[in-house]
Amino acid sequence: MSAPLLGLLLAGGRSTRMGRDKASMVLGPDGLNQAQRGIWLLSQVCEKTFLSLRPGQTAPPGCGGTGIVCDQGGVAGPLAGILAAFEREPNAAWLAMACDLPFVGAHLLEGLRAARAGDFDFLAYASATDGLPEPLCAIYEPSARGILLGHAARGCVSPRQILAAGRTSLLELPPANRRALENMNTPGDLAAPHH
Repeated sequence: MSAPLLGLLLAGGRSTRMGRDKASMVLGPDGLNQAQRGIWLLSQVCEKTFLSLRPGQTAPPGCGGTGIVCDQGGVAGPLAGILAAFEREPNAAWLAMACDLPFVGAHLLEGLRAARAGDFDFLAYASATDGLPEPLCAIYEPSARGILLGHAARGCVSPRQILAAGRTSLLELPPANRRALENMNTPGDLAAPHH
Protein backbone atom coordinates (compact mmCIF):
# COMPACT_ATOMS: atom_id res chain seq x y z
CA MET A 1 0.00 0.00 0.00
CA SER A 2 1.45 3.31 -1.01
CA ALA A 3 -0.89 5.69 0.80
CA PRO A 4 0.59 7.29 3.91
CA LEU A 5 -0.82 5.97 7.19
CA LEU A 6 -2.17 8.68 9.50
CA GLY A 7 -3.55 8.19 12.99
CA LEU A 8 -6.94 9.35 14.24
CA LEU A 9 -7.80 9.16 17.92
CA LEU A 10 -11.58 9.28 18.26
CA ALA A 11 -12.31 11.37 21.36
CA GLY A 12 -15.50 13.21 20.34
CA GLY A 13 -17.98 11.09 22.27
CA ARG A 14 -20.02 12.61 25.08
CA SER A 15 -19.17 9.86 27.62
CA THR A 16 -22.73 9.97 28.94
CA ARG A 17 -22.66 6.41 30.32
CA MET A 18 -19.33 6.99 32.07
CA GLY A 19 -20.50 10.27 33.55
CA ARG A 20 -17.15 11.99 32.86
CA ASP A 21 -14.89 12.56 29.89
CA LYS A 22 -13.24 9.23 29.05
CA ALA A 23 -10.42 10.86 27.05
CA SER A 24 -9.26 12.77 30.16
CA MET A 25 -9.29 9.74 32.49
CA VAL A 26 -5.97 8.43 33.80
CA LEU A 27 -6.26 4.63 34.08
CA GLY A 28 -2.74 3.25 34.02
CA PRO A 29 0.38 3.65 36.14
CA ASP A 30 2.09 5.83 33.50
CA GLY A 31 0.08 8.92 34.52
CA LEU A 32 -1.13 9.55 30.97
CA ASN A 33 -4.78 10.19 30.30
CA GLN A 34 -6.53 8.03 27.71
CA ALA A 35 -6.14 10.65 24.96
CA GLN A 36 -2.43 11.15 25.62
CA ARG A 37 -1.88 7.39 25.68
CA GLY A 38 -3.83 6.85 22.45
CA ILE A 39 -1.98 9.63 20.65
CA TRP A 40 1.35 8.21 21.82
CA LEU A 41 0.41 4.70 20.63
CA LEU A 42 -0.76 5.91 17.21
CA SER A 43 2.38 8.01 16.80
CA GLN A 44 4.45 4.81 17.09
CA VAL A 45 3.02 3.43 13.83
CA CYS A 46 1.61 6.44 11.91
CA GLU A 47 3.34 9.27 10.04
CA LYS A 48 1.19 11.86 11.82
CA THR A 49 -1.62 11.63 14.36
CA PHE A 50 -4.74 13.75 14.80
CA LEU A 51 -7.32 14.08 17.55
CA SER A 52 -10.97 13.76 16.50
CA LEU A 53 -13.28 16.06 18.49
CA ARG A 54 -16.86 17.27 18.15
CA PRO A 55 -17.37 20.96 17.31
CA GLY A 56 -16.73 23.23 20.30
CA GLN A 57 -15.04 20.48 22.32
CA THR A 58 -11.68 21.36 23.90
CA ALA A 59 -8.74 18.98 23.68
CA PRO A 60 -8.09 16.82 26.77
CA PRO A 61 -5.24 17.95 29.06
CA GLY A 62 -1.79 17.42 27.58
CA CYS A 63 -3.04 17.10 23.99
CA GLY A 64 -2.83 20.74 22.90
CA GLY A 65 -0.01 20.15 20.42
CA THR A 66 -1.91 17.51 18.46
CA GLY A 67 -3.70 18.43 15.23
CA ILE A 68 -7.49 18.50 15.55
CA VAL A 69 -10.03 17.04 13.14
CA CYS A 70 -13.55 18.34 13.90
CA ASP A 71 -16.59 16.08 13.37
CA GLN A 72 -18.70 16.90 10.36
CA GLY A 73 -22.35 17.81 10.71
CA GLY A 74 -25.08 15.55 9.43
CA VAL A 75 -23.42 12.30 10.55
CA ALA A 76 -23.52 10.84 14.05
CA GLY A 77 -21.00 8.90 16.07
CA PRO A 78 -17.47 7.78 15.20
CA LEU A 79 -18.27 7.90 11.48
CA ALA A 80 -18.42 11.71 11.74
CA GLY A 81 -14.79 11.79 12.87
CA ILE A 82 -13.58 9.30 10.27
CA LEU A 83 -15.30 11.19 7.44
CA ALA A 84 -13.85 14.47 8.72
CA ALA A 85 -10.39 12.90 8.63
CA PHE A 86 -10.89 11.88 4.99
CA GLU A 87 -12.09 15.40 4.24
CA ARG A 88 -8.76 16.67 5.55
CA GLU A 89 -6.53 14.06 3.87
CA PRO A 90 -8.55 12.09 1.27
CA ASN A 91 -5.51 10.29 -0.14
CA ALA A 92 -4.27 8.97 3.19
CA ALA A 93 -5.09 5.74 4.94
CA TRP A 94 -6.38 6.35 8.46
CA LEU A 95 -5.77 4.16 11.48
CA ALA A 96 -8.78 5.13 13.59
CA MET A 97 -8.80 4.21 17.26
CA ALA A 98 -11.28 4.98 20.03
CA CYS A 99 -9.88 6.75 23.09
CA ASP A 100 -11.55 4.26 25.47
CA LEU A 101 -9.45 1.18 24.68
CA PRO A 102 -7.02 1.04 27.62
CA PHE A 103 -5.83 -2.48 26.83
CA VAL A 104 -4.61 -1.82 23.29
CA GLY A 105 -0.83 -1.96 23.04
CA ALA A 106 1.55 -0.80 20.32
CA HIS A 107 1.99 -4.39 19.07
CA LEU A 108 -1.69 -4.57 18.08
CA LEU A 109 -1.40 -1.36 16.05
CA GLU A 110 1.84 -2.61 14.54
CA GLY A 111 -0.01 -5.80 13.56
CA LEU A 112 -2.53 -3.72 11.62
CA ARG A 113 0.17 -1.67 9.90
CA ALA A 114 2.16 -4.78 8.97
CA ALA A 115 -0.92 -6.39 7.36
CA ARG A 116 -1.47 -3.55 4.86
CA ALA A 117 -1.22 -5.59 1.69
CA GLY A 118 -3.79 -6.84 -0.74
CA ASP A 119 -6.96 -5.51 -2.22
CA PHE A 120 -9.24 -4.32 0.56
CA ASP A 121 -10.82 -1.12 1.85
CA PHE A 122 -10.74 -1.86 5.57
CA LEU A 123 -8.35 -3.74 7.85
CA ALA A 124 -9.53 -4.71 11.32
CA TYR A 125 -9.29 -7.26 14.07
CA ALA A 126 -12.16 -9.71 14.45
CA SER A 127 -14.03 -9.36 17.74
CA ALA A 128 -13.16 -12.09 20.21
CA THR A 129 -16.84 -12.33 21.14
CA ASP A 130 -18.73 -12.42 17.82
CA GLY A 131 -16.11 -12.52 15.04
CA LEU A 132 -17.33 -9.24 13.52
CA PRO A 133 -14.86 -6.46 12.62
CA GLU A 134 -13.77 -4.12 15.40
CA PRO A 135 -14.10 -0.78 13.57
CA LEU A 136 -12.67 1.50 16.26
CA CYS A 137 -9.17 0.08 16.06
CA ALA A 138 -8.93 -0.35 12.31
CA ILE A 139 -7.33 0.98 9.13
CA TYR A 140 -9.48 2.73 6.55
CA GLU A 141 -7.69 2.84 3.20
CA PRO A 142 -8.30 5.82 0.84
CA SER A 143 -10.76 3.67 -1.14
CA ALA A 144 -12.94 3.47 1.99
CA ARG A 145 -13.91 7.15 1.77
CA GLY A 146 -16.47 6.76 -1.01
CA ILE A 147 -17.92 3.66 0.63
CA LEU A 148 -18.36 5.47 3.95
CA LEU A 149 -19.94 8.48 2.25
CA GLY A 150 -22.37 6.20 0.39
CA HIS A 151 -23.43 4.46 3.60
CA ALA A 152 -23.79 7.78 5.42
CA ALA A 153 -25.99 9.14 2.62
CA ARG A 154 -28.28 6.12 3.11
CA GLY A 155 -28.42 6.70 6.87
CA CYS A 156 -26.16 3.79 7.84
CA VAL A 157 -23.68 5.26 10.32
CA SER A 158 -22.55 2.06 12.06
CA PRO A 159 -18.87 1.49 11.22
CA ARG A 160 -19.21 -2.13 12.34
CA GLN A 161 -22.04 -2.80 9.87
CA ILE A 162 -20.13 -1.02 7.10
CA LEU A 163 -16.98 -3.07 7.69
CA ALA A 164 -18.95 -6.30 8.04
CA ALA A 165 -20.53 -5.69 4.61
CA GLY A 166 -17.40 -4.37 2.90
CA ARG A 167 -14.07 -5.58 1.57
CA THR A 168 -12.48 -6.00 4.97
CA SER A 169 -9.31 -7.90 5.76
CA LEU A 170 -9.84 -9.44 9.20
CA LEU A 171 -6.99 -10.29 11.57
CA GLU A 172 -7.28 -12.57 14.56
CA LEU A 173 -6.43 -11.10 17.95
CA PRO A 174 -3.39 -12.78 19.55
CA PRO A 175 -4.51 -15.24 22.27
CA ALA A 176 -2.89 -13.10 24.99
CA ASN A 177 -4.87 -10.07 23.80
CA ARG A 178 -8.33 -11.55 23.27
CA ARG A 179 -9.93 -8.80 25.40
CA ALA A 180 -7.70 -5.95 24.26
CA LEU A 181 -10.44 -4.26 22.24
CA GLU A 182 -12.99 -4.13 25.05
CA ASN A 183 -13.85 -0.53 25.75
CA MET A 184 -14.67 1.32 28.94
CA ASN A 185 -18.19 2.77 28.81
CA THR A 186 -19.39 2.79 32.39
CA PRO A 187 -17.90 3.06 35.91
CA GLY A 188 -18.68 -0.66 36.23
CA ASP A 189 -16.39 -1.43 33.27
CA LEU A 190 -13.53 0.24 35.12
CA ALA A 191 -14.07 -1.99 38.14
CA ALA A 192 -14.27 -5.22 36.12
CA PRO A 193 -11.13 -7.40 36.04
CA HIS A 194 -9.39 -7.64 32.65
CA HIS A 195 -6.66 -9.77 31.13
